[in-house]
Amino acid sequence: MKDDFEFMEKITRDLEARKAAYKILEIEEDASKEQLKKAYRRAAMKYHPDHNQSDPEANQKFALIKCAYELLTSDKPCDKLLEEINSWPGVTEDEKYNLDNPWGHFLWWREKFFVSGKEKKSNGERSSCI
Repeated sequence: MKDDFEFMEKITRDLEARKAAYKILEIEEDASKEQLKKAYRRAAMKYHPDHNQSDPEANQKFALIKCAYELLTSDKPCDKLLEEINSWPGVTEDEKYNLDNPWGHFLWWREKFFVSGKEKKSNGERSSCI
């Protein structure tokens, strides 16, 4: 049972890291390798420390961009990216579910992939008990 929990935590961290990487590079999750490369170059130019000498966090931002790109292109996990994710609030973009725990992930997943009973009835469809 403990191994299952650790396995789920690992998967959850990986998914969150990938989602954060796409967010950092400002691209969609279905982006091609070419789009990913262009987004990396655009973000690197935008946040490069040499271009942002007045920004004290420029080095950190640039390192996160590099980590995000390496994760998405060569599956290299990065501790800096995981630290950044831990500093973000654990709420989805519509601020509906708390993703800090497995229950919040389940509720988000359930709504994303399944239609609730009320919505089925309002569409005129019959609900099934199976």
